Amino acid sequence: MASYAAHPLRDPEDIVPDVVRESRTLPWREAAKESDALRPMLMEQFRHEDFRGKLVLDVGTGEGRLAFVAAHAGARVVGVDLDRTKLMHARAYAGIRDFRNVEFVLGDVDKTPYHEFARDPIGAVVSNLCMSPEIVWHASRALRPGGAFVFCCHHGDHWKETRRGSQWAFYEDVMTDLLQDNRFEVTFMGVDTTVARFDELREVELFLRDSIVRRWVEDGRWEELSDSFARGEKQLTLSYLVVKARKLAAAYETT
Repeated sequence: MASYAAHPLRDPEDIVPDVVRESRTLPWREAAKESDALRPMLMEQFRHEDFRGKLVLDVGTGEGRLAFVAAHAGARVVGVDLDRTKLMHARAYAGIRDFRNVEFVLGDVDKTPYHEFARDPIGAVVSNLCMSPEIVWHASRALRPGGAFVFCCHHGDHWKETRRGSQWAFYEDVMTDLLQDNRFEVTFMGVDTTVARFDELREVELFLRDSIVRRWVEDGRWEELSDSFARGEKQLTLSYLVVKARKLAAAYETT
């Protein structure tokens, strides 16, 4: 379960020279308060995008947090996920808050062409912590020239103390290449990093979800983290890559 590492002979700064970087070190209890929140850097990009009247596809919507942000900004939103329970929660919240401009559908965003999720042309594709090369490919084919692709995914340094990091984590240069290969122009790229500090390894169990701890015990990442703590490196890095890109016109199209 390897992350998409940077090219060994290339400096990410040479590939993406204008990456915005924010980093903080916090006691773990403070870091826990923001660990599940939508990243402020992502929300800033949403504020700078005009979603009014557009059809927005939220891929990997989960319980719909990002979908509701887009809906509140005036978009018509379709949220897609494979988790039926999370979709049920999203629909319930939409009903309680009377969101009439958002719907949630069951679907595989890695395998299904995005036009099957929406009848009208898609004006923007957004995502929070759901990213893969397949998603980039499908987003490129769903968007018309000028369409926005706004997302937050795990950065390659996420959970780096476990040696294996996070699945589908991307470094800046690899994501830039992936987007360019799919005819996107990057208009913003940022790395938002929080380093959570601990006194004892057992505190990490309180900080993380039980399901993550169990998975790390099974795949060896917990042992790597334990070794890191034994060396005095009592921390866990949470790092996110935030991107806004726009679909380019095909070479044969004229403007």
